[in-house]
Amino acid sequence: MKLIIAVVRPLVIDRLVVALENLEGFPGITVTDTEGFGQRVRTADDAINPFKPNKRIEIVANDELVETIVAAIKEHAHTGRKGDGFVIILNVENSTII
Repeated sequence: MKLIIAVVRPLVIDRLVVALENLEGFPGITVTDTEGFGQRVRTADDAINPFKPNKRIEIVANDELVETIVAAIKEHAHTGRKGDGFVIILNVENSTII
């Protein structure tokens, strides 16, 4: 099993969730509001608040689904602008449904 963590722009979350829900066997998703920044050119507005709003998604999935899920994230979260986000994939040693 893998834990897929992605940080994406808020404007893409609706279409991304619809695309993920349409994947056969999709296990589910957790979405959290976050803030942050990456490498960028600083502007005068950054002195007030350097953080930009983002959405963090977390998905625990079987290994067979990981490639399909990541492909859907890339396709539906990509706007072509710098700062679209990132995806991290981590091993999950143990998981239990409560």
